[in-house]
Amino acid sequence: MDAVIDVDDVRDADGLIPIKDFSEMRDKCPALRQVLLPDSIWQQFRAWHSRPDDVATHCSILLLAFRRGYLNRVTAPIHQYLLSSTGILPDVRKQYVQDLRERWMLDGDPVKRNRLSRTFRGRLVELQFAVWLESRSHKVVGLEATREGPDIETLSPDGVANTFEVKFIGVEDGDFRIFLESIAGSPGGGFVSPYTAMNFLLFRAYEAARQLHAVTGTKTVVVVIDDMTWFRFDMQLRGNWINSLPSKLAG
Repeated sequence: MDAVIDVDDVRDADGLIPIKDFSEMRDKCPALRQVLLPDSIWQQFRAWHSRPDDVATHCSILLLAFRRGYLNRVTAPIHQYLLSSTGILPDVRKQYVQDLRERWMLDGDPVKRNRLSRTFRGRLVELQFAVWLESRSHKVVGLEATREGPDIETLSPDGVANTFEVKFIGVEDGDFRIFLESIAGSPGGGFVSPYTAMNFLLFRAYEAARQLHAVTGTKTVVVVIDDMTWFRFDMQLRGNWINSLPSKLAG
């Protein structure tokens, strides 16, 4: 889901962001009220969305998901892995919860907002991928959200132990600056090197593989690429420029 949006996608027909309807949903949803948008940031969140962002057209990922009817895809993993009927589970790591607060848009620098949103979305992607694994009959037995270690540990249907390290690639700051120039009506562009993008992808995969080095059992590196930056990797991946990673990367 994009952090940079067409403002018309999130505004109602009268031109207003549906913050009142979203506020009512938040009151009913523990995932929003206790984890994603707690009271400590809620008033700042409301105030920020009371005025349009003409510089970067940023908008809350949660609010945009609500407007488009996809909010459950964001909140369901929170309910499944981090909450009980009495609140946040006691073994959930405090830093993980902090990373899941959607406050990235509160920073005054649009480029830093883009950077902070990547961290926020990276945490969401980890949990969403865990849900996807369970839909494929894996049983999640460990999450970084609740202990030090790999992002996700599962048992496959045949009882095999699996470990997953998930990396999210969002819009890089250089590309985002070009988007800002375009929004401002200035000509924006730049040279896109397919080899630089490919090397970056390999670096992220290598980084994840190193994190899995000491793990036993089946190990898998997962890279999730944002739609808005997919163009940097599309040709190389579809053209099989990267056929396989050396076995040494997996330890």
